[in-house]
Amino acid sequence: MNRTVTSLALLVAVGALAGCSQKETVSSENIKTAGIAAVMDIKAENENSSTVEVKLLVGGDESNTFVILDNGDKLTVTANGETKGLNAESEGIYKATVGTGAGETEFVVALERPDDTPAPNSVGKLPPPFTLGSIANISRATDGVEITWDPSGSDSIVIDVTGDCIDEQKDIKTSDTGSYSIAAGDLVSPFDSDKDKTCDVTARVVRARSGSPDSAYDGESKMVMRQIRAVKFQAAP
Repeated sequence: MNRTVTSLALLVAVGALAGCSQKETVSSENIKTAGIAAVMDIKAENENSSTVEVKLLVGGDESNTFVILDNGDKLTVTANGETKGLNAESEGIYKATVGTGAGETEFVVALERPDDTPAPNSVGKLPPPFTLGSIANISRATDGVEITWDPSGSDSIVIDVTGDCIDEQKDIKTSDTGSYSIAAGDLVSPFDSDKDKTCDVTARVVRARSGSPDSAYDGESKMVMRQIRAVKFQAAP
């Protein structure tokens, strides 16, 4: 009997944990602006276009409870003299595309609320765009990889190196000096079955800086401005 009760309790606990990980939603008409954590990501992959994504959360920036805009509440973005409304990509996630990715372009994200405190002034500027240098095809065993770009000197850089036949290297943080080196032998295959394979490898470089969320939001709100570029090469054994 005790074993049965213990097993049942364990199943209930596991079920409760699984339920906690599920996405939940709440209407904005039930939430004050100060209770909304806005996570704003503005990214440009070229100089002609940027994607603006805003997640609205209750309970901090890592919450799984998303705010659905209701009762006349809406998000807009203004950049390069253009103002656009953000549309719901999914529950609590709003997106828009703006026709510029030029460096130092100022983006203003505004939450309009007819019946509560608005948040009209989340502001950030895109970091400078850059070009990645080409990378020759390599042998993983004998060749290093030199990733190069136009440096700015003042922004943060994050690099991901991914491919089907290598152990992926992600979230590499480095200074914006214009180069990052991977030594010969450091790109290894995670499985024996991949050691003799040749595959395409992508080096993705992100130049990022922080913007300033409107002070009316929850204090865990964030605004990140990013320029993203990628280059491919082949990696042989």
